Amino acid sequence: IMGLLAGYEVKEVLQLGVKMSAVMVLMPRMVSLLMEGLTPISEAANNFVQRRFPGREVNIGMDSALSVGHPAVLSSSLLLVPITILLAVILPGNQTLPFGDLATIPFVVCLMAAVFRGNIVRTVVGGTIYMASILYVTSWAAPLVTKAAQSANFDLGGNTSVTAMAEGGLWPTWLFIFAGNHMPWVILTLVLLASLAGLYYVNKVRKS
Repeated sequence: IMGLLAGYEVKEVLQLGVKMSAVMVLMPRMVSLLMEGLTPISEAANNFVQRRFPGREVNIGMDSALSVGHPAVLSSSLLLVPITILLAVILPGNQTLPFGDLATIPFVVCLMAAVFRGNIVRTVVGGTIYMASILYVTSWAAPLVTKAAQSANFDLGGNTSVTAMAEGGLWPTWLFIFAGNHMPWVILTLVLLASLAGLYYVNKVRKS
């Protein structure tokens, strides 16, 4: 359907269908490989911390790949692939047609599954809303991403514009660019210090 709406010929539509099917099939396998590599590291790090700091609760920062292997994350991500493509077609003003970045959807919604306690329906609903915002942010950030790619002599493959959904479409991207263009450095520094102070209070003072 996406290929037909884009005006592709029959051959190109079939090729697009094969590529789309490959994404749906390979994405769970890709995630499982990441899990196989990171899980032993996480377990070893946890054992090391327990030996070095007995009786203390220490949180170990690991890659989000440890959570994307959860069944709720994988199921929600697979459902969000066609939903994201549909959103790209029907959303007014959207100029992003995601394809290669569809494999990054598990990394985008992995924390939602934790917040919704593994509820797939809620994760899909929340992910749909989030993906809609991501498409708009990627469309807005496309000129900046394209300019950065051209500055790095990146081969655009004949495209006039490129963007990135996983990095360029998240809300912090919009926040940082907006703040950098419209807020003085003094205010940004004060906001950063206030944020650090708030984190220190929540994690140290209030818990003590």
